[in-house]
Amino acid sequence: MKKRILAAVATGFLAGPAQADGWSYTIASYFWAPEFRTSLDVGPNPPVDGDASIFDILNGAFLIAGEARNGRWSIGGEFNYLDLGDDVSIGRFNDAASWNLDGTMMSLGASYAVYEGDGTRLEAMAGLRHWDLNVSTTVLNRTVSTDQSWTDPLIGARFSHVLNDRWRVSALGNVGGFGYGSKFQWEALVQASWKWTDRISVAGGYRHLDVEFEEGREVIDLILTGPYIALAFTF
Repeated sequence: MKKRILAAVATGFLAGPAQADGWSYTIASYFWAPEFRTSLDVGPNPPVDGDASIFDILNGAFLIAGEARNGRWSIGGEFNYLDLGDDVSIGRFNDAASWNLDGTMMSLGASYAVYEGDGTRLEAMAGLRHWDLNVSTTVLNRTVSTDQSWTDPLIGARFSHVLNDRWRVSALGNVGGFGYGSKFQWEALVQASWKWTDRISVAGGYRHLDVEFEEGREVIDLILTGPYIALAFTF
């Protein structure tokens, strides 16, 4: 299987305080090394489960996001593309099945700082996350596939606190779906960032993303969980 490194441009994880005189913008390049767990039930094939490092199953990836802040308001969005696949065992039979997932995830949302003071900022968030996936499973040489597209409403919160002139800690959490798109999805992230210069920060953290989708006989359960490091630019 051809492997490529999972690289991204993202913001929202590393956003600093907004400039007092108008809009500020943050973009960050980061490397994420998650474990990928999946359970796929497609068509007449039996369910296929997988659990592996994303670097072992990655065919290709492209992720980009951006955020703008002005005072208490923030607007952000992202576009992610993933092409993943793996051979798996069924019972005692090694590599008797395989799966492939190819598609995009996009989100757009806004947040408002309900509290800001003493180096602490607490924001309420709301938005939408759209998934468009082509999923296939092969069991004993029989391949079936499905194309699924859905949009989840999201609500959540983001917290950040300045420890000193250089260090900041932050956390983010959101939930969504509620049966309108997916059955349920949730995301959590924690990180610590170090201010290198006035415009450049370095960060490390842990991100977990979990989505459960059901449509008739089709079931798509995805979990990506693991650490990341990031380099952020604010202007």
